[in-house]
Amino acid sequence: MRFLSCYDQVCLIAYCLILYLHLVLSPNHVAFASTEAEALLQWKASILNQTLNNLTSWSYLPSNTKENASPCFWAGISCNTAGSVRRITLPVLVYKLGTLREFSFLSFPNLEYLDLSMNKLFDAIPPQISFLSKLVYLHLSFNQLNGSIPTSLGNMTNLTNLYLGVNELSGTIPKYIGNLKSLLALGLSDNQLSGSIPTILGDLTSLTCKEKGYGRDGVKRGK
Repeated sequence: MRFLSCYDQVCLIAYCLILYLHLVLSPNHVAFASTEAEALLQWKASILNQTLNNLTSWSYLPSNTKENASPCFWAGISCNTAGSVRRITLPVLVYKLGTLREFSFLSFPNLEYLDLSMNKLFDAIPPQISFLSKLVYLHLSFNQLNGSIPTSLGNMTNLTNLYLGVNELSGTIPKYIGNLKSLLALGLSDNQLSGSIPTILGDLTSLTCKEKGYGRDGVKRGK
């Protein structure tokens, strides 16, 4: 077995460092950082009560330009090794946050985890949410979201956890949720949903945690 000399070890470390810097400073990394940072700031600008929000870290540092700013160290944001946002988890707020209308879903091609629960979001869930094609975890419970559950959720086939409970959603449960074959947990209770539970949901064999009840509309809860 051949042991590396001190010189060889230094060269190996230097080579690894160069590869790391090349990855971090690559055009793709900068492109992700710039596009995603702009999208987050655009959504932040639409949030109500700007003076009260806990997103003060969502801003460009004086030493940064829009071209090299990265959101990876902003509150509630985590990135993958390529510098693209993979996780958004906002802190719980005690006032009305705003809507998802200005959230640019298409700007986050690598987002896997989105938790905006307990932030008093209102208005409808945009159908464009299905642009988050890599999303596996979506938690929008304990808000004031209304309107119907978008049928486009049925296109988010990587979802394993879907929580929409304790909102003001109405209409029926889209049968297209039956397309989510990887789903492990589904929460829809305490809304204003009506109608029956689509029988196709019974084909989701991986589903181990399911809320059958509808809540406020008086439809009988499942056990």
